[in-house]
Amino acid sequence: MYETCYYSYMISTINISLPKQLKLLAEKEIKKGYYASFSDLVRSSLRKTLMESELDQILEVTKNNYKKGKAIVLKTDKDVDNYFESL
Repeated sequence: MYETCYYSYMISTINISLPKQLKLLAEKEIKKGYYASFSDLVRSSLRKTLMESELDQILEVTKNNYKKGKAIVLKTDKDVDNYFESL
């Protein structure tokens, strides 16, 4: 899923406005050493959000397929193995 985030090394600069408290919390995370910079924190957060969004979309499609009777329910490890063997 990350391949969608790393397709290009061209850098774009943007300006954002943040509530003061959010900026202070971000700076604390950077000082703790979790991120190299504010840009690193924003990039990591954006990647996580986009990946979660993609997973949410997949989950929604899966739920709809299940409701329509188009999903296969795999209950055991053997069911999963059999499914992948059939592909």
